[in-house]
Amino acid sequence: MTSVRTDLGRRVELVSMDPYHGDISVGLYVREGLDGPVATVHSYSGLPGTAERLAQIAATMRELGGLEACEGVELRFPCGSWHEAAAKRLFIEACKHDPRTATRPSPLEVPDTRSEQRIRVIPTAGGVYDVLAEGATAETPSRAPAIARAMAKLAQLELRGEDGTTVVFPCGQRHDELIGLLLGRAQNLRQILREEEMAASRGVLAAPSAQE
Repeated sequence: MTSVRTDLGRRVELVSMDPYHGDISVGLYVREGLDGPVATVHSYSGLPGTAERLAQIAATMRELGGLEACEGVELRFPCGSWHEAAAKRLFIEACKHDPRTATRPSPLEVPDTRSEQRIRVIPTAGGVYDVLAEGATAETPSRAPAIARAMAKLAQLELRGEDGTTVVFPCGQRHDELIGLLLGRAQNLRQILREEEMAASRGVLAAPSAQE
């Protein structure tokens, strides 16, 4: 049976039904550690195999988001800061990822789903990323501003530039894996927000001690 922990800290996000392990509830928690914020993937479920599933989700978060492993299912951002909106998005994507398929970081270049443009994200110094759209024409304006705005909204990043095509992590460090993940999701922002609203409306199943 999964042990009850009292040192989890604050709950950041909760997936009420894990489709890959008996529809258990899985939460992401954060607390302040000696070297900065530490996140923990946890469940109060006693279903056999839960510990292994939590380790699987934590490993997927490391692969998809470039997080560092601490102890067990604990994680942290390599910059030492805490990017809460990005952590929520990463946790949800890790829970949705089919464990039977390979886990690979997302690329920093993708074809645009609404045009024939190709969207690229270029990292520069200080946690700054420029969003570019190749193939824009007078008839089909650049999709870069819209993609940049969506990425900024998904992870609460700072939006800069006269044309609004630069996103910035406040820590001033690079997070290429996270940016790749956000780039892949930014083209479907409305759908993602609708899915989150539907998930929230289904309610949360968790132990009383897990409630905030």
